[in-house]
Amino acid sequence: MLLKNLPSILLSRRLLVLLISLLVSSWECSIGSNVQGIQTVATFDPITDEFTINTPNDGAIKWWIGNAAVHGKFASVFAKLMLPTHDAKGVSDMGVHAFIVPLRNFKTHQALPGIEIHDCGHKVGLNGVDNGALRFTSVRIPRDNLLNRFGDVTRDGKYTSNLPTINKRFAATLGELVGGRVGLAYSSVGVLKIASTIAIRYSLLRQQFGPPKQPEISILDYQSQQHKLMPMLATAYAFHFATVNLVEIYSQMKMTHDEQLAGEVHALSAGIKAYVTSYTAKSLSVCREACGGHGYAAVNRFGTLRNDHDIFQTFEGDNTVLLQQVAADLLKQYKEKFQGGTLSVTWNYLRESMNTYLSQPNPVTSRWEGVEHLRDPKFQLDAFRYRTSRLLQSAAVRLRKHSKTLGGFGAWNRCLNHLLTLAESHIESVILEKFIEAVEKCPDASSRAALKLVCDLYALHRIWNDIGTYRNVDYVAPNKAKAIHKLTDHLSFQVRNIAKELVDAFDLPDHITRAPIAMQSEAYAQYTQQVGF
Repeated sequence: MLLKNLPSILLSRRLLVLLISLLVSSWECSIGSNVQGIQTVATFDPITDEFTINTPNDGAIKWWIGNAAVHGKFASVFAKLMLPTHDAKGVSDMGVHAFIVPLRNFKTHQALPGIEIHDCGHKVGLNGVDNGALRFTSVRIPRDNLLNRFGDVTRDGKYTSNLPTINKRFAATLGELVGGRVGLAYSSVGVLKIASTIAIRYSLLRQQFGPPKQPEISILDYQSQQHKLMPMLATAYAFHFATVNLVEIYSQMKMTHDEQLAGEVHALSAGIKAYVTSYTAKSLSVCREACGGHGYAAVNRFGTLRNDHDIFQTFEGDNTVLLQQVAADLLKQYKEKFQGGTLSVTWNYLRESMNTYLSQPNPVTSRWEGVEHLRDPKFQLDAFRYRTSRLLQSAAVRLRKHSKTLGGFGAWNRCLNHLLTLAESHIESVILEKFIEAVEKCPDASSRAALKLVCDLYALHRIWNDIGTYRNVDYVAPNKAKAIHKLTDHLSFQVRNIAKELVDAFDLPDHITRAPIAMQSEAYAQYTQQVGF
């Protein structure tokens, strides 16, 4: 199959690099992901028309602030906005707001009075970023330094907002940070593409053993190597189309300010960021091992990629916390389904097909094992959505049961692993849906055939990895499970035959991959030269 048109397909969208001139300081040592529990306070003084920023204790020190340790001149500081009142406490907490706080003198570059700055020290990776920690002691800033899109303070100290509650203002404020998750998901796919390219090109180059008295064969001709790398390559393609779609709907949200779309992007960006970055982190070790001892050489980059990417799993939200956001949104949508509410586009299948997905599996369909049926996008997508629908229904039932004795928080904690599995299942369904759509829209017949092959491998490999779930509810009969396994191995072999063209379609030049074992010509010569021969 000719894949000459794949580079233009894969590079149809480019993520714009976000150049952030302000530092975002929100991670306090003692509160972690509980941003609403921030302890830093900004108290308004109506006499001077200023806010006073204070760090009340060591647990409220702002950690891991990018560019703060050496270069930063300003910070966007999240703090509780406190207004003077005449009640018993003497203050009024208006919730978390963002403030622009100058950090350093422009001429001397010294920290301003009341601001203490420290470097966070050596890290696992990304040591080119000078992460710093900040403490504020009676730091005064003008009232105008309040970022007041969602709430403002008048000159006489009165609070105004179009959003009626602290929770709504908090949600709107954090909603502005969704772009970071979108960017991380897209960037993580880039890392997966680089690692896959290095491992596959080396696996095509490296020869080892073979039939007696015959030339040695490429290590990618071994089924075990195909099992490691071909589903990963298929997943990289699936992630590509899912994150391109995420960038597009995020851009649409920013242009239209549509509230329903904003809610969808918030949950989808959380789930895709968590799922993609976790998968990529695991895959980097697989790629390193697939390249044997040479994968351990620093010059071939797996160590650097792994260390620099590792923070993606907790940056812009811990992945476990983000998946809980997806689960919570699914349960909200599930509730609205039965109350006649309007579901967002991504969750439409819950309304349209819930009864079908939750009905008893068809005993005839569960035994179909023909290749045409298994490669049918409808079967694949139905299988993914069936699993999500069952997990969603059972999660709702379990939560309702446990909440009677444990309360809401206790019930959620009791069902937490179930909820995380639910979120991952839903995100996998979305990823497959976007991959299928991309295949159908591909204008070139040969490229479309190649993408269909890769898409089928992604779908069937995911189904086989969770075959126990499908077998437990008789969605897949034993003979069909065997057929799925057999076809997955065969598809891996077929993808191996076009693996070079597939990684070439990522259009990553040598100065981007930068690994000698992945060079497109004279790899061994360049490798030995770079290590000092």
